[in-house]
Amino acid sequence: MAAVDLLAESPRPAGTFEYGSPDLRRMHVGRYRVMYEITGTAVVIVVIHLGRIG
Repeated sequence: MAAVDLLAESPRPAGTFEYGSPDLRRMHVGRYRVMYEITGTAVVIVVIHLGRIG
C-alpha cells in the first residue's frame, strides 16, 4: 500500500502504463497489479483493482 500512497505525490511515475487512456493507468508492485484512475484537476487517485498476478 505504500506504493499506492506515493501516487498522491506523483500520479504518473516511471513504471506505470496507460490502459486505454492517459488517465487510466496500471502498475506492478511485487506480485500485485494496481489499476487506477486519475480524475479532476486536483489529483484524486481511485484504485479500481488490486489483485495478484498469476
